Order: sequence, then C-alpha cells, then structure tokens
Amino acid sequence: MGQVRRSLALSVDVEDWPQSSWDRSLPLSDYCADDARRVLDLLAEFPGARGTFFILGKFAEKHPHVVRAIARSGHEIGSHGYGHVELFRLGRKGFAADLKRSTEVISDASGARPVGYRASDFSVVGETLWALEELAEQGYRYDTSIFPIARARYGIANWPRGAAHVSLLSGTTILEVPLATLELFGQRVPVGGGGYARLMPGPILAWALRKAFDQLNFPPVFYCHPYELNWDEFDKIDLSIPRMVRVHQRMGRRKAGARLRRILRDFACISISEAISRATNLPTVEYTPYVLKPGYVRRPCTFRGARPV
Repeated sequence: MGQVRRSLALSVDVEDWPQSSWDRSLPLSDYCADDARRVLDLLAEFPGARGTFFILGKFAEKHPHVVRAIARSGHEIGSHGYGHVELFRLGRKGFAADLKRSTEVISDASGARPVGYRASDFSVVGETLWALEELAEQGYRYDTSIFPIARARYGIANWPRGAAHVSLLSGTTILEVPLATLELFGQRVPVGGGGYARLMPGPILAWALRKAFDQLNFPPVFYCHPYELNWDEFDKIDLSIPRMVRVHQRMGRRKAGARLRRILRDFACISISEAISRATNLPTVEYTPYVLKPGYVRRPCTFRGARPV
C-alpha cells in the first residue's frame, strides 16, 4: 500500500513582475497572462489538484478572460489587492479603497466574490494589523498575508505559525493562515514558496514541507508566482534594470516548473478554503500584543529605486 500523501494548501499570486516589483506605475504586460496560463496548464496535468489564485485587481481588469479560465478550472479566486502597493504605504483609508476596488473587479471577472486575501509583499505586519479589521468589515473570511518570521520588509517574528482565529476590536473574528515555516534547531525557516523555494534544492524543499505539515495544525501554505516559470522574462523587459537584480530574480526560474510539478506529485494540493473546511479546533488569538507602535520605519520596496505608485 502506497504512503498517504500529506496535504498542502497551494496558492498562486497572479501579478506582473515589472509592475509589482519594479515600478507600480507601469501598465501590466501582455505576457503575464501567458505566465498565468502556464501555471494553470501545469496544474491540469494533476487531476484533483486545486489551489487558490490571489489575483491582482489590475490583472483582473486587463486579463478577465484568464481569471474566468482559472475559476472554470475549479480553483479558488482570492484578492491580492488592486495595485500591489504595500499596506504601510496605503494607510488604512487607502487600503480600504484598494480592497474595495480589487473586490469589485475580481468579482466581475470571476463571477464570484473573493473571501480570501493576500497583501502585496506580505505587508500585514506589526504596524498594519488594522488591515484585519478592514478585511472582516468588507466581508472577507480569511487572510493569508503574515509570514511568521523576522524580515526587514515583512514578517511578524513571534506570530503563531499555525492557522488561528484572530479576535478583532469589532467583536468578530477573522482567520489568519500564515505562510509555511519549519521549526528547525529552535529557528523558524521559511519554506512557504517564492524565492525561498526557487533557491532551495527540490528534494530538500519537499522534505521541509513534509516536516512542516507534521509540525503545524493546518496544511502548509505554499505560494508561487506565474512569472517564476518564465525563464526568459528579462529578455523581454525593455527597462533599465541593474544586472545584479536581473541575475537575482532570474535565479532558480529554469527549474521552477519542475519543482512545482514535484510538489503537485508529492502532495495532495488543495485550495486554502478547502483546507479551512477540513480544519478543526483552531485556536483564537488577540492581535493587539503584536501591534508595533507608530513611528516604526519599514523598508518600503523590493529594490532600491522602485516606485510604489
């Protein structure tokens, strides 16, 4: 009898690298739609595999047919915000408007209102935890924006590693589903995807995700970007991007498709909403102990010189 596969909550952040990571004022490219279709086609090779696609509002506006194709394929549609601007740049009022706009365009494109949210650059951090209040107010059931690690641009180092209901000041709750980490020698190691997965050897990544499954109260949440499967993207970008940035962001892309295919083979990949429907006895936490005092300076962008809007 074969070994039962562990579950993994697969997620895809659907965006465009130049617009999301280099200059937020840029229009989205045409080829980012092809990138998204590439991920969709790869998932179709594994009957039963499902994921949650967090769609950028600007993507839904430009490529609504791709969003509809994702929804028709049985995958969950979530919101990745509208313009890929960090929450600590938007402020609470700006975030409320950004969220509302993204919800509307994604709902129009997909035919269903999203109930899950992921912030750009995981920017639900100590100084923006008010975002959880706004998400609940606008009808979202869960957030998956917190990386429970310490990083200069994102992360809440001591946030619970597993899924938990968060008590809000309004008297309601919202479920927070953090990105996957592995507890190793007393340290939290990020294994939730993105650049961490691109640069990690495939067998080690698979081992780390299995170990994370055994440690957590919820299937590990793994994420990728469609552009990570686009090896020659930087040959198409007609922008003055420093060579070292190109090298760093291209690193690991050649094997990204094979690595994702291995994950789909080794794990029972499900959407985040499906994982939530299976979860039981999740704890409840307060968010106020994790709030940072006003005045904390967060490094605002991925690369020096990147423009936010």
